[in-house]
This record gives sequence, C-alpha cells and structure tokens, in this order.
Amino acid sequence: MSQTPQGKPVPELTDLTRPFWTAAKQGKLVMQKCSQCGTLDFLPKPWCIECGHLDLEWVEVKPLGTVYSHSTARTVMMNYPAWKNDLPFVMCIIELDDGPRMYGQLTGCPPEKVRIGMRVEAWFEAVSAEAAVAKFRPV
Repeated sequence: MSQTPQGKPVPELTDLTRPFWTAAKQGKLVMQKCSQCGTLDFLPKPWCIECGHLDLEWVEVKPLGTVYSHSTARTVMMNYPAWKNDLPFVMCIIELDDGPRMYGQLTGCPPEKVRIGMRVEAWFEAVSAEAAVAKFRPV
C-alpha cells in the first residue's frame, strides 16, 4: 500500500472503488445505486445489498447528514505513527440525508462537543493525484 508524504496510507484504487475515490477528488460524494430496487449503498460491491442485482450505477448523493454514532481515538497503534499529530481523532458513522450510512472522520469539532444527531457536511481531503478522502465537519 502506498503512503502520502505524511506517512498515511493511500486508498487502493480498483475497478470497483475508483469511481468513489475519483469523485471525491472532484469534491463529490457518490454511491452505488441499484437499478432494480433503488437501494443506495456506501461500501462499493459488485452486487446490491438488498436484492443481489448486479446492475449498479454511481450516483451523486447529498454531502449532508447526521452523526449516528461516534468514537474518539486518543492513542495510535505503533504501526500508524503518522496519525499521532491528528489525535484526538473522532470517527463517526454518518447517516446521510439520502439514506445510507458511511464511516468518516469528524473534523473541526472537539471530541467533547460531538453529539448523536449533530448535523454534518462532507468535505474532501486530497490524498493522491487520483483520490481524495471524504471527511465531515459540523454544519
């Protein structure tokens, strides 16, 4: 796995995941939508999580949602020293306004102020020439 100049891992772009990472690089949040049942899903898969259909298309979703759950990391494992400067690191499950839930780092908010139901919006941090990572901040 390649790393950023800061020593953080860069996502591996595959045929399955490339649309997500390249859209993020363009400041867009996209997800797969099943052409059969209309289900939206965050984690790219070759089939629909609801009906198993194989015809999925990438669609742009609203970059807004609420904090569904959260956890704060205050230490890092020895394998990941590059994250030390980011501590404390708040990770959330975000329930997007369009329905799906996704993981994301919450920035711009001290851990003690994070609340379930807090409104957030996505922003995108470039991590390579081809990819960006979706992160969230309070609205």
